Amino acid sequence: MSESQVAGNSALSSKNFRIFLYGNTISVLGIWIQRLALGWQAWQLSESSLIVGVVAAGQFLPLLLLTPFFGVLVDRIRPRYGAIIMHCVFTVIAIALGVLTLAERMTIEILIVLSYLHGIANSAYSPFRLALVPDLVPQHQFPNAVAVSAVVFNTTSFIGPAIAGAIVTFYGLGFAYIANGISYLPVILSLLVIRTHRKMPQASGKKNYLAELVEGLSYTRNHATIRRVIIIAGVSTIFGRGVLELMPAFAALLFQGDSAVLAAFMAATGAGAIFTSLIFSFASLHSYLHRTVLVGAIGVTASIALFSCATTLPVGLAATAMLGASLSAVSIGSQSEVQVKVDDRLRGRVLRLWTLVLLGGPAAGSIVAGWLAFEIGATNTLYLFAAMCLMLVIAVSIKRQNVSAAGKSAGLKHGG
Repeated sequence: MSESQVAGNSALSSKNFRIFLYGNTISVLGIWIQRLALGWQAWQLSESSLIVGVVAAGQFLPLLLLTPFFGVLVDRIRPRYGAIIMHCVFTVIAIALGVLTLAERMTIEILIVLSYLHGIANSAYSPFRLALVPDLVPQHQFPNAVAVSAVVFNTTSFIGPAIAGAIVTFYGLGFAYIANGISYLPVILSLLVIRTHRKMPQASGKKNYLAELVEGLSYTRNHATIRRVIIIAGVSTIFGRGVLELMPAFAALLFQGDSAVLAAFMAATGAGAIFTSLIFSFASLHSYLHRTVLVGAIGVTASIALFSCATTLPVGLAATAMLGASLSAVSIGSQSEVQVKVDDRLRGRVLRLWTLVLLGGPAAGSIVAGWLAFEIGATNTLYLFAAMCLMLVIAVSIKRQNVSAAGKSAGLKHGG
């Protein structure tokens, strides 16, 4: 492939995409700063793992429940305008968090409300963000635009917590929120600068969301490979992300750590995710996607087990880096396998179901992990999560082998 062809397939050759990418990178960095601050403040105000789980769920539960309904806004508002409006809302929420914290007026009730308001705003922004890509790059550059965005997300997940830890340590939680509020200004400016000419979509006679979801569910249930990979992804996300979202409590309870220790754990998770992303970028794994997802799921189990046994910070950091790498393998591998196996006619619906599972996992996992840690202790919760994850992954794998063996047997009998 010539250099001109490579450049032509690169989303970075699009001026609009480059402008948006520069602004959005700073914004995503701010999001990771705020996520650390929210988790640590929830722990400081309550010293309850359950409350930390409830606050963490605020980032995902509205996405799970409301994103499909906010999706209709994309047909009525240009994605660029919608993205600008929602980033303004994010800025107001972040500044409110910062001002209330600096004024020492923050309570756990207010923190929970603002956390869920941010989750609701994010669920409204999500469809605009997905619809914005066709406004920024031509269709043949879509895959590269997604890949570049994933690299930015994973890289900021490594850098952001480190910056957040420094801000919280030297300046306090309030300034971490203010920093996030300021980080939205570059992306708002970039969205104001770019110019797009795509026409608004015409109203269509498509089925409503509920009917489409039922059809997607029916197809997924009857497609053995897609069904298995989505189940494995869901199991891994519930237990793996459940542990990560409760990391503020685990950092304090198991390692007697402060916000700097929490930042180290989050950065280690990001480093593991970057490692996996690079492997997928440079290695050809298309023929081994299902095996990759399964290895990732087992890695999630092993990571949680290692973390539960960790008595020193280096071992704990190694376990979280391994967990980040394993979860990234499950996420990238499962999405890729679904993309390869799914019928084009149902691609959007099945991917929407995959997204709902990946969004629902952290919401369910964080609440369950928080409640269990409150009831039976942090270490016992980790033991239980590792055991449950392993048993469910094995159960799905054994069922697959039994179905494959039965199919081969039936084929031999039919041939005979």
